[in-house]
Amino acid sequence: MITETTIDRIIHSRGTAWYDQSIPLAKPSAVPSDQMLHFIRIESLFCLLVGMIHGGILSAQDAGSSSVRPGINKAFLDPDLDVQRWLDTFEVESREIFQSRRSIADAMKLGRGDHVADVGSGTGLFLELISRRVGSDGHVYAVDIAPAFVTRAREVAETRDLRNITPVLGGQANVRLAPKSIDVAFLCDVYHHFEYPTASLQSLHRALRSGGSLIVIDFNRIEGITRQWLLDHVRADKQTFKQEIEAAGFQFVGEESIDGLSENYFLRFLKLDDTDEPTQAES
Repeated sequence: MITETTIDRIIHSRGTAWYDQSIPLAKPSAVPSDQMLHFIRIESLFCLLVGMIHGGILSAQDAGSSSVRPGINKAFLDPDLDVQRWLDTFEVESREIFQSRRSIADAMKLGRGDHVADVGSGTGLFLELISRRVGSDGHVYAVDIAPAFVTRAREVAETRDLRNITPVLGGQANVRLAPKSIDVAFLCDVYHHFEYPTASLQSLHRALRSGGSLIVIDFNRIEGITRQWLLDHVRADKQTFKQEIEAAGFQFVGEESIDGLSENYFLRFLKLDDTDEPTQAES
């Protein structure tokens, strides 16, 4: 049986170039043909391997912890995933995240040269917004567990001439980014999809540089207020998620108010190194 541990071993045996400081996407004329062919072959290999994991289900040993929500990502791991269906779901004016996308990107407070991981990049809603803000000296890692969304990220980068984007086929318990390779990790309506949050947070902690930021946008879950579908879909409330993230080595910095967001909240955390002591969080 091919497991996620097997895939990670193959990744490390081949080196980290394909998913860390790898071949930035560009127009075909700007990239040597043999280099681009190598990238495509590697990406295709991992798409194939992930597709061979039955339903994306991992053993507790592989994930480093037991699943908190078995099957939460079943739809995204479908080899026949219809990207257009999700474009029609995620990138529509009726979704408050879509309406507020520019305000969210501004609130991230990105700097030129920052390296950012858009974890759960999905249809690529935020890729261009982040890419333009970090500039040519920065980099964006479009991380997703769905091979079809990884392909979508490549297409977004190519069609919009975004040369600082690298698609990354992430795992359900590991974002598969090299240690200390990013300044900011961005999760938008993604944390509640972490089937193995402890292991996933550990991999994010490793990937962040000292003083790096973790930004989490997720759904409010309040009995009597939140829609029933969200109550059934999202496993825990904001305070529970905040405590889980803090327990993984992050300091809560504060919550930001974003115009247009009512169903979602925006939390900012700071990576704590082993020698750091938590300080008073911002109000």
